[in-house]
Amino acid sequence: MSSDSYFKFRGRFELFPDRYDIGWLIFSDKIFGLNFFVNKVYKIKQDEYASFYNHQLNYFLENNAGNEEAFFEHVYDIINTRIKFYKGLKPSAQGLKFTAKLEVFLKYLESIDKWHKTQPLESVISDKNKQIDQLERRIKELENQIKEFMKYEAGEKIVISKDGMPVFIDLIDQIRELKLPNGNKLVNSQTASPWYKLVAKHFLNGDKPIAIGTAQNYFPADKDNPPPKYTIIAEKDKLFKIIQKPKK
Repeated sequence: MSSDSYFKFRGRFELFPDRYDIGWLIFSDKIFGLNFFVNKVYKIKQDEYASFYNHQLNYFLENNAGNEEAFFEHVYDIINTRIKFYKGLKPSAQGLKFTAKLEVFLKYLESIDKWHKTQPLESVISDKNKQIDQLERRIKELENQIKEFMKYEAGEKIVISKDGMPVFIDLIDQIRELKLPNGNKLVNSQTASPWYKLVAKHFLNGDKPIAIGTAQNYFPADKDNPPPKYTIIAEKDKLFKIIQKPKK
């Protein structure tokens, strides 16, 4: 692919091009694309490198979707080659200035290198080995968490008799309101989440699993102002009443 296919040039005699287009007002021969790209790096500030790079990258990807790596490699090669060129010349004030600018831009490229193009093979291997070690430790942690979690998993679910779901939920509602002789609630939770998740996870409605959304509809966050989808328990399903045992 020729260099002129990579970059977005300003139009000839275009008075107001995008700031990050390359080329000159009159002379914009694309055969000199490498030079125009490097010249733009000389002129812009360090905090503009990302904007400039992404502007040119997006133009390239319009006709080369999925080839971001190729664009990066091309730009990295241009900058690296130009740095080597200046370092091979007799030192001069201008050459040192240009080299310094290019080296800063090279650092930017290294910071966005997702393909390890800018690192020696030994460094890449070392990084990969570190990542593997981290992943292996993480896998071990997750395995231990799963093992601990499985200690509390029941081998079967409790079956609520067919058509008995509202009756059972009514009993749970009563349990949630029970108080001990000292006035403290027997059971307490800040939200209804533990209750409907308990029902969905550990119970069956007849021979069918209970969807968490179905269970949640029985437990509105605000009982006094339930949402429209709240499942109201009919009086006919309030078959039992939990009462405190009389004191002797």
